[in-house]
Amino acid sequence: MKKLTQEQIDQLFVFTKKHYVEFYDVQVELVDHLANAIEAAWEVNPNLSFDETLQAEFKKFGIFGFTGLVEQKQNELHKHYNKMLWNEIKSFFTIPKIVLTALLFFLVYYILEKTGAIGETFALAALIISFIVFMFDGFRFIFKIKKEQKKQGKSWLLQSVAQQMFSIPTIGFGGVYFSMIGRFFEENLAVSNAGIYFLTAFLVMHFLFIFVFYNLIKPSLVKSIKETEKRYQTI
Repeated sequence: MKKLTQEQIDQLFVFTKKHYVEFYDVQVELVDHLANAIEAAWEVNPNLSFDETLQAEFKKFGIFGFTGLVEQKQNELHKHYNKMLWNEIKSFFTIPKIVLTALLFFLVYYILEKTGAIGETFALAALIISFIVFMFDGFRFIFKIKKEQKKQGKSWLLQSVAQQMFSIPTIGFGGVYFSMIGRFFEENLAVSNAGIYFLTAFLVMHFLFIFVFYNLIKPSLVKSIKETEKRYQTI
């Protein structure tokens, strides 16, 4: 049976890069798929050339080529981590964690109600500080990823997803979150009675998100990236 040469396999890697597949793990998967498809075609007709067989296989990916596959894989990873995030947050509203959530809610509400404008100011300050810490940690994390990519000369699909997982909350904290918080406060920084309930709920959800992100999502991303690097380091 006619087999691909190492030179032809290298050409497949170049071909995937040329068609906008920048992630090495996806390149490996595509090269493996294309190589098997080409060799299967040669088994039927050994006279087919490498180039024409490759182009025939590439056409099967449709008008968007490999781009659709890459986007599909990115979306699948996003869904996986978003589901992990929200499932963990939802667990704080089921027994037994809901007891802790309720205690936290009433504690925050009690503090805000008793301290008035001072407590409200501290609440806003806590949100701003958490945003700044998250933002700088995100920049540090992304810089570390870029540094590793430059060192290895390779990038992984999961790394791009990790960067987006950091950027989405940053955009949220910087935009939607602060516009919502602004509505809680009147000109004299006094929150209405109804506003205290909303502010309390917002604070609790905000810090639950931070807690889950740093205790579950980020460690999972870091672990998965390391496993991916280890899996492909000999390829």
